[in-house]
Amino acid sequence: MSLSNIAKAAGMAALMCSASANAAIILSAAPGNAVYSGPAPTTDFESPTPGFSGGSIVTGTTPIHTTPLGSTGFYGSVSPTNGTPGFLNLPGGTETISFIWGSVDTENILTVLDAADNVLFSANGSDIVSLLGGPTPGLRFDEDPNLNPIVTLQFTDADIGTAARLKFESTKEAFEFDNFSVAAVPEPATWAFMILGFGAIGGAMRRQRKANVKVSYA
Repeated sequence: MSLSNIAKAAGMAALMCSASANAAIILSAAPGNAVYSGPAPTTDFESPTPGFSGGSIVTGTTPIHTTPLGSTGFYGSVSPTNGTPGFLNLPGGTETISFIWGSVDTENILTVLDAADNVLFSANGSDIVSLLGGPTPGLRFDEDPNLNPIVTLQFTDADIGTAARLKFESTKEAFEFDNFSVAAVPEPATWAFMILGFGAIGGAMRRQRKANVKVSYA
C-alpha cells in the first residue's frame, strides 16, 4: 500500500471514530475540479445571501483569500483579517450538505451547530486533507483538486434535521467556501399540508368523475 493510501485510510478511520463520538454525521470528500461537478448549488453567493453572517462575500484572489477551484464568481471567506467566525443558516430537516472547501488549510475549522448552538460535529483542514491522501505533488494549492475538494456531510437516523447552522473559523489562513447544496426532508407540518393537498385533489377528481357519469335508459 502506498504512503498516500495509508494516510487516506488512517484519516478515514479517525474521522469515522470522531463522527460516531459526536453524532451520526458522516463526513466525506471528493477531489474538486476546475469546472464544478458537484450537486446543484442552493447557495452560491452570486445573489444576496441573508442566511450568511460574520464573514465576507468576496471575489477573485487577493493576498488574504484565494478563489476555490470550481468557483466562478463570488464565494464566502473567513479569516482574522476579513472576519471570523462566519455562519450559514440551514433549513429545517437538513439531511445532506455539500460544498467546495477551497484551499484547505490546517487552521480551517468547520462546525455543525444545533438550534441551541450545541456542537454536533467538527472537522478541520487536516481531517479533509487526510481523507484524500494529501496534496497532489507538483500542483499549486489553488489548482490542486485534493486541496479544493467537494465536502459532504450526511446526517443519519435521529440526527436528520438537528443541524441549524454551519460555523466557519480560521485562526490564520483564510477559509474559503462556495457552492453549497443542502438537501432537506420535509418537516411534519409540510407533510401534513401535502397529505391534505393530495386528499383535496383526490376528492375533486372523484366529484368530477361523478359529474361526468351519464345515465341512459333502455
